[in-house]
Amino acid sequence: MKSSRLSVLMALDSMDAGGTETHVLSLAKALIRMNQRVTLISADGLMRPQFEEAGCPVFLFDFEPLGMSEQAQRIAGLQEVLRVREVNCVHVHQTPSGLLAAQAASELGIATVFTAHGTYYPQSSAKLLMKLSQAVISVSAPVQSYAQRLGFPSTVVPNGIDLSEFYPAQNSNLRSELGISEEVVVLVYASRLAWGKGTACETLLRAMKDLHRYGWHQLELVVVGDGPKLTAIKALASFIEEESGRKFIHVLGKQAHMGRYYNAADIVVGTGRVALEAMACGKPVLAIGNHGYFGWVEPACYEQAWAHYFGDHGSNAAYSRYLFASEIGRGCRDLAWLRSLGSEGRRWVEQEFHIDSNIQQVIDAYLAAISKTQ
Repeated sequence: MKSSRLSVLMALDSMDAGGTETHVLSLAKALIRMNQRVTLISADGLMRPQFEEAGCPVFLFDFEPLGMSEQAQRIAGLQEVLRVREVNCVHVHQTPSGLLAAQAASELGIATVFTAHGTYYPQSSAKLLMKLSQAVISVSAPVQSYAQRLGFPSTVVPNGIDLSEFYPAQNSNLRSELGISEEVVVLVYASRLAWGKGTACETLLRAMKDLHRYGWHQLELVVVGDGPKLTAIKALASFIEEESGRKFIHVLGKQAHMGRYYNAADIVVGTGRVALEAMACGKPVLAIGNHGYFGWVEPACYEQAWAHYFGDHGSNAAYSRYLFASEIGRGCRDLAWLRSLGSEGRRWVEQEFHIDSNIQQVIDAYLAAISKTQ
């Protein structure tokens, strides 16, 4: 099998810009560079042109819940793609797309690999996906522990970062587009605006209000992301700016090509894959995730930051507007220190998270899964 060409089908709920979607794009590009065959099934989204430009054929599917007969037709459609593309391994990441793709593959005797990206999956769906899969990948040690508690072994493979996509650059024109002066310190908060991350964003907005109240007028925030809390966050931003008498919060919604947003920032606030992408761009990261506040990601705490997945699976404190404001102020008082954090972070990502270094671990999982179906 090792001498045979892989034909991998990736499944996503949609191609909207997000951490999982960016991860799948990086995987697809790395596999294609290795002359492997990659196909994507997904609902449409902002990132579709990036998949197609990478040479990954896209088959559009709607994964909204349907009746039994419609679901059977959808599985039959998925199976036709599997046959036409001569797929020998299906790689799933989400529900409901993963459940349908895994079921279609199982009926045809095709191997399935499930990457668990967090602990947020409905337990029944996660268990079924793992049961349908011949191999399970966890993106971090806490996720591996979660899979173990559900009764399934998994292999930790860190999210690989495509360093040809995320790298330090000085040509971002985002500041001029938003009317932000070059003298201003820019924070970028990038996340799906849901669950704890939406609450973290609201807390950050209130911290920005406090900072401006105490004279930090050369400080602006750019929020990138979509989700059920987007409307509420836009309303809160407008209220804070009206109270403050100045505009310093820019809520942009979902965006593709995140590298230009990171490179326009002096500080990136985020968690998980966002933290790794931002560090790949040479940016200092203030890690805040679903679990709570982690803090500045610096060399002395890299191991702890990775173990907590930058605040998503563990944290050092609860969300607090006063804590956020205090730490942002501390960073802004020492911009040289922030720049050194960015440089060190870039080196760490190059050493530990380069997609070209860990893609072989993913391929090994494919081969192990395929061997179980032969």
